Amino acid sequence: MLLGWPVVIRHTGVATAFLAVLLGMGCGSTSPVYASDPTAYLLTIDEMATPDFTVLEAAHHVAADTLAKGDATLLAALKNDGLSDAAQVRYYRVTDVTLANGPVDVVATVERFPSATDASSVYLADINARDRNPAAQSSSTGPLGDEAHADSLLAIIPNTGGVQAVQITVEWRVGNLVNTIVVRGRDGGARPDDALLLAHAQSNNELNGLPSLTPRPTPKPSATPSGTASPRGAGSPPAGSPRPSASPTPTPSPSP
Repeated sequence: MLLGWPVVIRHTGVATAFLAVLLGMGCGSTSPVYASDPTAYLLTIDEMATPDFTVLEAAHHVAADTLAKGDATLLAALKNDGLSDAAQVRYYRVTDVTLANGPVDVVATVERFPSATDASSVYLADINARDRNPAAQSSSTGPLGDEAHADSLLAIIPNTGGVQAVQITVEWRVGNLVNTIVVRGRDGGARPDDALLLAHAQSNNELNGLPSLTPRPTPKPSATPSGTASPRGAGSPPAGSPRPSASPTPTPSPSP
């Protein structure tokens, strides 16, 4: 009995063979090793599912210190597991956040490690750190890469009469690459499905032969004030202004 769902497996020859296939899936397989500049794998402006996005921060390399965001445990994991390279890009669309449907702010990150084992170690350290936040709401992603996890955070948008913003973080691993998509928008307007759609687009960049290609050029950022990127899902959802704000981070409140 599993969550009220009675499942009976009868050990006939067919059932036993079926179980053997299930248990053997993935055994003996070798994860691909990606060696290209991680900017080659990042989500591109043409892969954004919602119109009117512009480049707020062009694809650029980021260091371990930036990725760790002051978390000593994560920084140690990145260094111990040999972070080889990492890249990040940020997209934004100007709209009224309190009325917006779909994402408003999107940050995509790719981290490359020497092996799938190293990448998996850092991936698990990330997930454990994020899930320790009592305000974070964990959720499943469905099939995505080799490992995947999602979390959501809510925060009140200042001066809006209680309208909530949501930050959805999807992190997954493909071979020796650790990926993160952070989506921000109005709670109810930006959904986990929006983040997952973008995650699958970036994952396809990795799975469809891009390791052998040279990095693709990224359009120059639009002439808008730049906000502070929030790598690895850290930071707050967008404030009520039409562009990312440098105002203090709102205190996330637990999901209802």
